Amino acid sequence: MPRLISSVRSYVGHLPVVARRVLAAVCVLALGAAGYAVYVPVHDLLHKPCLREGASTVTHHGSNGECVGFTDGSYVFHPSLRDAEAAVRKENRQVVKDHAGNYVSVVLMLPISADKGSILSMPNAVEQIEGAFTAQRYANRDNVEGITPYIQLLIGSDGYQANGWQTAVSAIEDDHGRHIAAVTGFGVSLAGTEGAIRSLAAHNIPAFGATLTSDNYDNIKGFVRASPSNVENMAAALSYVESDYRRAVLVEDGNAGDSYDVTLVSGFKKFSAIPGHRIVGVEPYDTTERDRDGQSAEERRRHQTEVATRISQMTVNICAAQPAVVLFAGRGQDLGVLVHAFSNTCLDKQIRIVSGDDVSNLPDSSQLRAGLGGHVTVDYAAVAHPDEWSAAAAHDQGHAAAEAQGAQGFRTFNTAFQQLFPGGYLGDGNAMMAYDATLTAISAIRLTEQQQPQPDAVVNELGALQGAHKVLGASGPIQFTANYQTSRTGSNPVSKPMPIIRLTPQGTPQVRALKWPGQAPPVG
Repeated sequence: MPRLISSVRSYVGHLPVVARRVLAAVCVLALGAAGYAVYVPVHDLLHKPCLREGASTVTHHGSNGECVGFTDGSYVFHPSLRDAEAAVRKENRQVVKDHAGNYVSVVLMLPISADKGSILSMPNAVEQIEGAFTAQRYANRDNVEGITPYIQLLIGSDGYQANGWQTAVSAIEDDHGRHIAAVTGFGVSLAGTEGAIRSLAAHNIPAFGATLTSDNYDNIKGFVRASPSNVENMAAALSYVESDYRRAVLVEDGNAGDSYDVTLVSGFKKFSAIPGHRIVGVEPYDTTERDRDGQSAEERRRHQTEVATRISQMTVNICAAQPAVVLFAGRGQDLGVLVHAFSNTCLDKQIRIVSGDDVSNLPDSSQLRAGLGGHVTVDYAAVAHPDEWSAAAAHDQGHAAAEAQGAQGFRTFNTAFQQLFPGGYLGDGNAMMAYDATLTAISAIRLTEQQQPQPDAVVNELGALQGAHKVLGASGPIQFTANYQTSRTGSNPVSKPMPIIRLTPQGTPQVRALKWPGQAPPVG
């Protein structure tokens, strides 16, 4: 090698000055190219490319390089979202082209992640994009508190379990002329979700929740949600089963970072406050480590296995406590583990499980259907279902006007939705709720009577969303007091109905009742 280097030096030394400079430049470029060739493939293997272009700001977050931020549809967060995002992108381009000085952007923020441990399933994400897009398309062609400004829908992701919320929200807060007037969706009641909403509120950017039910969101100034709180959800669920059971076993997730689970536990513990009723057993498990940020895929799989093992062990004690209703205070994906665990356990007894609205995130599968085809029944207090209005009259004659408005709102949504997504799935209510939250945001935007209102002007209209300006959503009439000073529930919808849903072996959730806040249990 030394002899080769000496020969090269001797050869170069005899070259003319110009030739030497050209050779040096070529060598530098070659070395740079070699370095790039080494770096880029490794980087792309570790971190898929994100996108900074036009209305899209999608950047890497965390050690796994997950892409978070928002896009006008130019960047596809996951292959399963491609068709829905393409529809959004087409509409957005038309809006910007035709109404350059008369449009605003609404960001649909969701914890989109391909990780198998993600609380938000990909089908759920698709449905919420479809629902929000339906609201965008409808508002851009029909009167929703006026006909302008036009709406550009940006699709946002704050990553696995919303752990990338700071990166995503920073991109929104640094608007850079994208005319962002509101953020909607949010998907799941997680610590990161709450952090995102409180940060947006601190910057006077209005936030509109779709399927958030945790009681932590009851009174955040600048935030309203289309869904009822867990307090109301659990009261509805308990009123539905209290006449059938006086005993209960509480299954509770100890993950303090998941406020949905925490407030579900609080709500279900009120079973013991019903005269003559008591909780006879508690079965704890903990998803804290599984949901922690910065893990490798192998670590996450290991923690998921640990959670599943613990849940599977519960069946013996639950069986021994029968007759008792099982109050499941955890996520839908974990409920699926318990249903499956009963497939070969306690076969001589009927097991009835009651839970909250995250059951809608439980993926339909042959394994789940088999579990529901035996001795296990699952009911849950939901936030929306397409059949809730057809079933309403059979359950309550005391809310006729609200039921008529709910049926009207659903017909408007369903007509628009079926034109865009013929045969699209509505059974879990996710598309309905994303539509409702986005339509609510659009209503507040247009009530400002400005062509391109600033976010603080939209915040000022939240209290106007009542009475004559109530939103006729697919899930029912939506209105707010938006009184954050003297009320503890300024963010919550007033008198929002809740359907009680039963999962069926056929994979078609079935409405069992429609409950209203404060409503007594049905007679007979």
